[in-house]
Amino acid sequence: MADRAGLSTRYVGAIERADVSASVTILGKIAEALDVEPGALLKAVPTSPR
Repeated sequence: MADRAGLSTRYVGAIERADVSASVTILGKIAEALDVEPGALLKAVPTSPR
């Protein structure tokens, strides 16, 4: 996915770990690489109760 988005795997990993924030442009590249709408990347993920 990182290659398809034109991003380094290290940078994508940092986004996944929330070490860095992705810009709207980067989110657009990731969404295109995953063939999803950009809004799908911003949906909240349910968490299990503690």
